[in-house]
Amino acid sequence: MSVSSPSHRGQQKERTRAALLEGARGLFAERGFPGTQVSDIARAAGVAHGTFYVHFENKERLLDELLLHHNEALVAKLARAWRPDAQADPLATAGKLAEICLDHWRAERGLVLAFAQRAGVDGSVESLRDGINPQVGRLLGERLAELGARLGQPLADPMLLAQALLGMWTRVAMQHLFGNVPRKRAVELLASLSVGALRAAFPALSSS
Repeated sequence: MSVSSPSHRGQQKERTRAALLEGARGLFAERGFPGTQVSDIARAAGVAHGTFYVHFENKERLLDELLLHHNEALVAKLARAWRPDAQADPLATAGKLAEICLDHWRAERGLVLAFAQRAGVDGSVESLRDGINPQVGRLLGERLAELGARLGQPLADPMLLAQALLGMWTRVAMQHLFGNVPRKRAVELLASLSVGALRAAFPALSSS
């Protein structure tokens, strides 16, 4: 009788977890968050119902992990694209970042919808406070602090401005993803609104 090695069992566990995540991703996109049950996710992954709970406490925690991966991937894209430069064209920079965000969110439209549906159901303070992209908010806060230092106009609370900008971006993105706002219009709107907010926070940008 053969006994699997710890490394083999670890690999199998990782494969099962990945199958649960991918199964849930497809179901959330197809049925929405409220319409997806744990039993559906287990069936899509090809595992027993009880196996789900070996990996996740509930479907909310599974969605949290999907969102974490989603946000980390977006942060990596934004970090590569934006290194604050006091001499850069603010409108062009904001437009570039808007395109990256909108395209990333559209590629995961089902996941964004699942988050919005869950937030609407549980109404938790954390969901309302942090939104869909807390990791992006932290990156934005760090970049705004860096920009303020370069301009000689440090912000007292860069994270507050970051959250305000991110909230605005999320609202416009939702209108693009689930409304009738075309991508080009959404990019233009996000760029102009963002530059207006940044020029109010950093008067030195007004000459740009």
